[in-house]
Amino acid sequence: KPLPHKVAMLVVNPYFSSSDHPVAKKRGYLTKPLPGAETEVKSITDQLGKAGWQNTLLIKQGATEVAIHDMIKPNILHIATHGYFQPDSQDEIKYNNNPLRWSGLLLSPSLQENNSSNMDDGILTAFEVMNLNIDNTNLVSLSACETGLGEVLNGEGVYGLQRAFTMAGARSILMSLWKVDDKATGDLMIKFYEYWLNGSSKREALKEAQI
Repeated sequence: KPLPHKVAMLVVNPYFSSSDHPVAKKRGYLTKPLPGAETEVKSITDQLGKAGWQNTLLIKQGATEVAIHDMIKPNILHIATHGYFQPDSQDEIKYNNNPLRWSGLLLSPSLQENNSSNMDDGILTAFEVMNLNIDNTNLVSLSACETGLGEVLNGEGVYGLQRAFTMAGARSILMSLWKVDDKATGDLMIKFYEYWLNGSSKREALKEAQI
């Protein structure tokens, strides 16, 4: 069930066209807008508001990586954007063998291409996720393409966003596992929150939403 302090942060449809997201463009990541995700999150925000939640909605230029780094333990963190996973040793990742740097989420950048900082380049890697302030966050929802993927190494388990959010302190995670249509995902997410906010457990709410 949701915790007594009803605080939610929802991040959706960052402003990342190829010309406005030089880092993503350089790395060849997907940068297509997600209007279905925007509709999804606005509907979820309305549901939460009617249930007495205090919501922070970050959209387009406001959906920045810095905002994620600066947040303080929301009860719900919902991110609807593109995820990525690079399973091979491409030039971009040869410098580091840590699989937690190979997956992440695309957000709005606010730095120029020649800025060397990674804290605000619009690429939130799984490695950076581990340092987020989400200790005891009740639910992290990742409504994005490929966000559940990770690399299996030497029997150590699956690396990637799921592991990173767990290590950061999230109590439960709801995420997609492969490339999916943002409208279909949005319909599922909207129904999930409807059932959960009406008293179902997260597991029951997901099952009902899938049905």
